[in-house]
Amino acid sequence: MGSGYGSGVSEDDIREIRILVVGCGGGGCNSINRLNEIGLDGAETLAINTDSISLKNTKSLHRLLIGAETTKGFGAGGRPEVGESCAMNATGMLDQVFREVDLCFIIAGMGGGTGTGAAPVVAETAKRNGSLVISIATLPFKFEGGLRRNSAMKGLRRLREHSDTLLLLDNNRLVEMVGNIPFNQALGVMDQLISELIRGLVDALNKPSLINIDFNDLRTIIKHGGVSTIIYGENADPEGVVRDAIQNPLLDVDIAGGTGALVHVSGGYNLTLKRAYRVLQGITENLDGDANIKYGVRVSEDREDVIRLIAVITGIGDIPKQPFQDIEPSDDLAEIIRKYGR
Repeated sequence: MGSGYGSGVSEDDIREIRILVVGCGGGGCNSINRLNEIGLDGAETLAINTDSISLKNTKSLHRLLIGAETTKGFGAGGRPEVGESCAMNATGMLDQVFREVDLCFIIAGMGGGTGTGAAPVVAETAKRNGSLVISIATLPFKFEGGLRRNSAMKGLRRLREHSDTLLLLDNNRLVEMVGNIPFNQALGVMDQLISELIRGLVDALNKPSLINIDFNDLRTIIKHGGVSTIIYGENADPEGVVRDAIQNPLLDVDIAGGTGALVHVSGGYNLTLKRAYRVLQGITENLDGDANIKYGVRVSEDREDVIRLIAVITGIGDIPKQPFQDIEPSDDLAEIIRKYGR
Protein backbone atom coordinates (compact mmCIF):
# COMPACT_ATOMS: atom_id res chain seq x y z
CA MET A 1 0.00 0.00 0.00
CA GLY A 2 1.44 3.36 -1.01
CA SER A 3 1.83 6.36 1.24
CA GLY A 4 -1.05 8.80 1.50
CA TYR A 5 -1.97 12.04 3.23
CA GLY A 6 -5.73 11.67 3.44
CA SER A 7 -8.60 12.82 1.30
CA GLY A 8 -7.98 15.99 -0.67
CA VAL A 9 -4.33 16.31 0.42
CA SER A 10 -1.48 15.87 -2.05
CA GLU A 11 2.29 15.76 -1.70
CA ASP A 12 2.35 19.35 -2.96
CA ASP A 13 0.47 20.41 0.19
CA ILE A 14 3.12 18.88 2.47
CA ARG A 15 6.48 20.54 3.04
CA GLU A 16 9.32 20.36 5.52
CA ILE A 17 9.62 22.91 8.31
CA ARG A 18 11.60 25.95 7.20
CA ILE A 19 13.93 27.42 9.84
CA LEU A 20 15.88 30.64 9.38
CA VAL A 21 18.60 31.94 11.72
CA VAL A 22 19.14 35.71 11.38
CA GLY A 23 22.07 37.69 12.74
CA CYS A 24 21.48 41.45 13.03
CA GLY A 25 24.43 43.84 13.29
CA GLY A 26 28.03 43.06 14.19
CA GLY A 27 27.31 40.89 17.22
CA GLY A 28 24.61 38.89 15.50
CA CYS A 29 26.79 38.34 12.44
CA ASN A 30 29.63 37.09 14.67
CA SER A 31 27.27 34.44 16.02
CA ILE A 32 26.26 33.48 12.49
CA ASN A 33 29.95 32.98 11.69
CA ARG A 34 30.38 30.63 14.65
CA LEU A 35 27.18 28.75 13.84
CA ASN A 36 28.38 28.07 10.31
CA GLU A 37 31.79 26.98 11.62
CA ILE A 38 30.34 24.27 13.87
CA GLY A 39 27.76 23.25 11.26
CA LEU A 40 23.99 23.44 11.16
CA ASP A 41 21.72 20.99 9.35
CA GLY A 42 18.07 21.73 8.73
CA ALA A 43 18.20 25.54 8.85
CA GLU A 44 19.34 28.46 6.70
CA THR A 45 21.32 31.47 7.90
CA LEU A 46 20.92 35.16 7.04
CA ALA A 47 23.31 37.95 8.03
CA ILE A 48 21.87 41.50 8.11
CA ASN A 49 24.05 44.56 8.54
CA THR A 50 24.50 48.22 7.60
CA ASP A 51 28.29 47.77 7.46
CA SER A 52 29.23 46.36 4.06
CA ILE A 53 32.79 45.38 5.03
CA SER A 54 31.64 43.43 8.09
CA LEU A 55 28.89 41.79 6.06
CA LYS A 56 31.28 40.67 3.33
CA ASN A 57 33.39 38.92 5.98
CA THR A 58 30.41 37.07 7.45
CA LYS A 59 30.04 33.40 6.52
CA SER A 60 26.34 32.96 5.84
CA LEU A 61 24.12 31.28 3.26
CA HIS A 62 22.31 34.60 2.73
CA ARG A 63 23.47 38.18 3.36
CA LEU A 64 21.46 41.41 3.27
CA LEU A 65 22.90 44.93 3.34
CA ILE A 66 20.27 47.38 4.57
CA GLY A 67 20.26 51.18 4.43
CA ALA A 68 22.93 51.55 1.74
CA GLU A 69 21.13 54.60 0.37
CA THR A 70 21.45 56.26 3.80
CA THR A 71 24.70 54.91 5.31
CA LYS A 72 26.57 54.16 2.04
CA GLY A 73 27.44 50.82 3.63
CA PHE A 74 29.48 52.49 6.38
CA GLY A 75 27.33 51.28 9.32
CA ALA A 76 24.79 52.89 11.64
CA GLY A 77 27.35 54.79 13.72
CA GLY A 78 26.08 53.31 16.99
CA ARG A 79 22.69 55.02 16.56
CA PRO A 80 19.70 52.66 17.01
CA GLU A 81 17.38 55.10 15.23
CA VAL A 82 19.52 54.75 12.10
CA GLY A 83 19.46 50.95 12.33
CA GLU A 84 15.70 51.03 12.79
CA SER A 85 15.20 53.35 9.81
CA CYS A 86 17.39 51.18 7.60
CA ALA A 87 15.38 48.08 8.54
CA MET A 88 12.07 49.87 8.03
CA ASN A 89 13.13 50.86 4.53
CA ALA A 90 13.96 47.21 3.82
CA THR A 91 10.63 45.72 4.96
CA GLY A 92 9.70 44.88 1.36
CA MET A 93 12.77 42.66 1.03
CA LEU A 94 12.27 41.28 4.54
CA ASP A 95 8.69 40.30 3.72
CA GLN A 96 10.04 38.21 0.86
CA VAL A 97 12.70 36.68 3.09
CA PHE A 98 10.22 35.53 5.74
CA ARG A 99 7.58 34.19 3.38
CA GLU A 100 6.93 30.56 4.42
CA VAL A 101 9.50 30.69 7.25
CA ASP A 102 8.02 28.67 10.12
CA LEU A 103 10.63 29.27 12.83
CA CYS A 104 13.00 32.23 13.02
CA PHE A 105 15.91 32.73 15.41
CA ILE A 106 17.06 36.35 15.66
CA ILE A 107 20.49 37.07 17.20
CA ALA A 108 21.60 40.59 18.08
CA GLY A 109 24.00 42.46 20.31
CA MET A 110 22.13 45.22 22.15
CA GLY A 111 23.40 48.77 22.64
CA GLY A 112 24.80 49.55 19.21
CA GLY A 113 23.10 50.86 16.10
CA THR A 114 22.14 48.04 13.75
CA GLY A 115 21.45 45.23 16.21
CA THR A 116 19.47 47.41 18.64
CA GLY A 117 17.52 49.27 15.98
CA ALA A 118 17.01 46.65 13.28
CA ALA A 119 16.39 43.46 15.30
CA PRO A 120 12.92 44.54 16.59
CA VAL A 121 11.88 45.46 13.03
CA VAL A 122 13.13 42.11 11.73
CA ALA A 123 11.26 40.28 14.51
CA GLU A 124 8.07 42.23 13.81
CA THR A 125 8.31 41.42 10.09
CA ALA A 126 8.92 37.73 10.78
CA LYS A 127 5.87 37.52 13.05
CA ARG A 128 3.70 39.39 10.58
CA ASN A 129 4.57 36.72 8.02
CA GLY A 130 3.59 33.92 10.40
CA SER A 131 6.95 32.88 11.86
CA LEU A 132 7.46 31.73 15.42
CA VAL A 133 10.19 34.10 16.64
CA ILE A 134 12.90 33.17 19.15
CA SER A 135 15.28 36.07 19.85
CA ILE A 136 18.68 35.84 21.54
CA ALA A 137 20.22 39.13 22.68
CA THR A 138 23.49 40.02 24.39
CA LEU A 139 23.95 42.98 26.74
CA PRO A 140 27.00 45.28 26.48
CA PHE A 141 30.01 45.38 28.82
CA LYS A 142 29.94 47.89 31.68
CA PHE A 143 32.89 49.83 30.26
CA GLU A 144 30.79 50.67 27.20
CA GLY A 145 28.95 53.24 29.31
CA GLY A 146 25.50 54.09 30.56
CA LEU A 147 24.24 55.49 27.25
CA ARG A 148 24.90 52.24 25.43
CA ARG A 149 23.48 50.24 28.33
CA ASN A 150 20.28 52.32 28.36
CA SER A 151 19.96 51.95 24.59
CA ALA A 152 20.33 48.20 25.04
CA MET A 153 17.51 48.02 27.59
CA LYS A 154 15.20 50.10 25.38
CA GLY A 155 16.00 47.86 22.44
CA LEU A 156 15.31 44.76 24.53
CA ARG A 157 11.85 46.01 25.44
CA ARG A 158 11.00 46.52 21.79
CA LEU A 159 12.52 43.18 20.79
CA ARG A 160 10.55 41.41 23.52
CA GLU A 161 7.34 42.96 22.22
CA HIS A 162 7.81 41.28 18.84
CA SER A 163 9.32 37.96 19.98
CA ASP A 164 7.63 34.80 21.15
CA THR A 165 10.70 34.04 23.27
CA LEU A 166 13.60 36.29 24.28
CA LEU A 167 16.78 34.89 25.82
CA LEU A 168 19.18 37.39 27.44
CA LEU A 169 22.94 36.89 27.74
CA ASP A 170 25.14 39.39 29.60
CA ASN A 171 28.70 39.89 28.32
CA ASN A 172 29.84 41.04 31.78
CA ARG A 173 29.63 37.43 32.95
CA LEU A 174 32.50 36.65 30.60
CA VAL A 175 34.76 39.08 32.49
CA GLU A 176 34.25 37.21 35.75
CA MET A 177 34.41 33.71 34.31
CA VAL A 178 36.84 33.78 31.38
CA GLY A 179 38.50 37.16 31.80
CA ASN A 180 42.04 35.76 31.67
CA ILE A 181 41.89 34.07 28.28
CA PRO A 182 42.48 35.86 24.94
CA PHE A 183 39.79 38.40 24.05
CA ASN A 184 38.62 36.65 20.89
CA GLN A 185 38.37 33.30 22.66
CA ALA A 186 36.39 34.85 25.51
CA LEU A 187 33.85 36.37 23.10
CA GLY A 188 33.76 33.03 21.31
CA VAL A 189 32.46 31.44 24.51
CA MET A 190 29.18 33.37 24.18
CA ASP A 191 28.93 32.74 20.43
CA GLN A 192 29.49 29.03 21.03
CA LEU A 193 26.70 28.89 23.61
CA ILE A 194 24.31 30.67 21.24
CA SER A 195 25.25 28.24 18.47
CA GLU A 196 24.76 25.19 20.70
CA LEU A 197 21.33 26.43 21.83
CA ILE A 198 20.16 26.92 18.26
CA ARG A 199 21.68 23.73 16.90
CA GLY A 200 20.25 21.71 19.78
CA LEU A 201 16.72 22.92 19.17
CA VAL A 202 16.97 22.56 15.37
CA ASP A 203 18.25 18.98 15.76
CA ALA A 204 15.46 18.17 18.22
CA LEU A 205 12.86 19.28 15.67
CA ASN A 206 14.45 17.83 12.52
CA LYS A 207 16.16 14.57 13.46
CA PRO A 208 14.13 11.38 14.01
CA SER A 209 13.79 10.31 17.66
CA LEU A 210 12.39 7.35 19.53
CA ILE A 211 9.89 9.83 20.93
CA ASN A 212 9.57 12.79 18.60
CA ILE A 213 8.75 16.41 19.25
CA ASP A 214 7.45 18.45 16.34
CA PHE A 215 7.16 22.10 15.41
CA ASN A 216 3.59 22.39 16.62
CA ASP A 217 4.68 21.00 20.00
CA LEU A 218 7.13 23.92 20.18
CA ARG A 219 4.45 26.39 19.08
CA THR A 220 2.02 25.04 21.68
CA ILE A 221 4.51 25.41 24.52
CA ILE A 222 5.69 28.90 23.55
CA LYS A 223 2.12 30.11 22.99
CA HIS A 224 1.13 28.54 26.32
CA GLY A 225 1.51 31.89 28.07
CA GLY A 226 4.04 34.00 29.95
CA VAL A 227 7.71 34.56 29.16
CA SER A 228 9.74 31.66 27.75
CA THR A 229 13.42 30.78 27.74
CA ILE A 230 15.78 28.06 26.53
CA ILE A 231 18.18 25.97 28.63
CA TYR A 232 20.92 23.66 27.43
CA GLY A 233 23.35 21.23 29.01
CA GLU A 234 25.75 18.39 28.22
CA ASN A 235 27.07 15.86 30.72
CA ALA A 236 27.69 12.13 31.07
CA ASP A 237 25.61 12.01 34.26
CA PRO A 238 21.79 12.48 34.30
CA GLU A 239 21.86 14.73 37.37
CA GLY A 240 24.88 16.54 35.97
CA VAL A 241 23.20 17.45 32.70
CA VAL A 242 20.19 18.86 34.58
CA ARG A 243 22.48 20.87 36.84
CA ASP A 244 24.48 22.18 33.88
CA ALA A 245 21.28 23.28 32.15
CA ILE A 246 19.46 25.05 34.98
CA GLN A 247 22.57 26.46 36.67
CA ASN A 248 24.51 27.48 33.55
CA PRO A 249 26.45 30.59 34.69
CA LEU A 250 26.14 32.16 31.23
CA LEU A 251 22.33 32.02 31.35
CA ASP A 252 20.38 34.20 33.79
CA VAL A 253 17.20 32.13 34.07
CA ASP A 254 15.05 30.74 36.86
CA ILE A 255 12.70 28.01 35.68
CA ALA A 256 11.02 27.51 39.06
CA GLY A 257 7.25 27.46 38.67
CA GLY A 258 7.34 27.31 34.87
CA THR A 259 3.96 26.42 33.42
CA GLY A 260 5.09 24.67 30.25
CA ALA A 261 8.10 22.80 28.91
CA LEU A 262 9.33 21.22 25.71
CA VAL A 263 12.21 18.92 26.72
CA HIS A 264 14.42 16.85 24.42
CA VAL A 265 17.06 14.40 25.66
CA SER A 266 19.60 12.70 23.39
CA GLY A 267 22.44 10.31 24.11
CA GLY A 268 24.29 7.16 23.10
CA TYR A 269 23.24 3.56 23.62
CA ASN A 270 23.83 3.86 27.36
CA LEU A 271 20.87 6.26 27.57
CA THR A 272 18.60 3.78 29.31
CA LEU A 273 14.98 4.38 30.24
CA LYS A 274 16.01 4.99 33.84
CA ARG A 275 18.71 7.52 32.91
CA ALA A 276 16.36 9.39 30.56
CA TYR A 277 13.69 9.39 33.29
CA ARG A 278 16.13 10.95 35.77
CA VAL A 279 16.92 13.77 33.32
CA LEU A 280 13.27 14.50 32.53
CA GLN A 281 12.25 14.27 36.17
CA GLY A 282 15.11 16.57 37.15
CA ILE A 283 13.69 19.30 34.91
CA THR A 284 9.98 18.84 35.52
CA GLU A 285 10.28 18.74 39.30
CA ASN A 286 11.31 22.40 39.14
CA LEU A 287 8.14 23.37 37.29
CA ASP A 288 4.59 24.04 38.37
CA GLY A 289 2.74 20.87 39.33
CA ASP A 290 0.20 21.41 36.55
CA ALA A 291 2.73 22.38 33.88
CA ASN A 292 2.08 21.34 30.28
CA ILE A 293 5.04 19.09 29.40
CA LYS A 294 6.05 17.64 26.05
CA TYR A 295 9.22 15.60 25.66
CA GLY A 296 11.32 13.74 23.13
CA VAL A 297 14.16 11.21 23.37
CA ARG A 298 16.75 10.25 20.75
CA VAL A 299 19.46 7.58 20.90
CA SER A 300 22.29 7.83 18.36
CA GLU A 301 25.68 6.16 17.99
CA ASP A 302 27.65 9.40 17.70
CA ARG A 303 26.57 10.65 21.14
CA GLU A 304 28.76 8.05 22.95
CA ASP A 305 28.32 8.50 26.72
CA VAL A 306 27.34 12.20 26.63
CA ILE A 307 23.75 13.20 27.38
CA ARG A 308 22.50 16.39 25.71
CA LEU A 309 19.51 18.27 27.10
CA ILE A 310 17.69 21.10 25.34
CA ALA A 311 14.50 22.56 26.81
CA VAL A 312 12.13 25.44 26.16
CA ILE A 313 10.50 26.58 29.40
CA THR A 314 7.54 28.96 29.48
CA GLY A 315 5.62 30.80 32.19
CA ILE A 316 8.68 32.30 33.95
CA GLY A 317 9.75 35.86 34.92
CA ASP A 318 9.97 38.91 32.66
CA ILE A 319 12.94 41.00 31.51
CA PRO A 320 14.54 42.74 34.54
CA LYS A 321 14.13 46.52 34.74
CA GLN A 322 17.82 46.78 35.61
CA PRO A 323 20.67 44.90 33.90
CA PHE A 324 21.93 41.71 35.49
CA GLN A 325 23.84 41.99 38.73
CA ASP A 326 27.49 41.04 39.07
CA ILE A 327 28.32 37.40 39.70
CA GLU A 328 31.07 35.83 41.72
CA PRO A 329 34.11 34.44 39.90
CA SER A 330 33.38 30.89 38.82
CA ASP A 331 35.19 27.88 40.29
CA ASP A 332 34.38 26.01 37.06
CA LEU A 333 36.49 28.09 34.65
CA ALA A 334 38.16 25.08 33.04
CA GLU A 335 34.80 23.36 32.55
CA ILE A 336 33.27 26.46 30.95
CA ILE A 337 36.17 26.81 28.52
CA ARG A 338 35.99 23.09 27.72
CA LYS A 339 32.31 23.31 26.83
CA TYR A 340 32.00 26.72 25.19
CA GLY A 341 35.48 27.98 24.40
CA ARG A 342 35.82 26.04 21.18
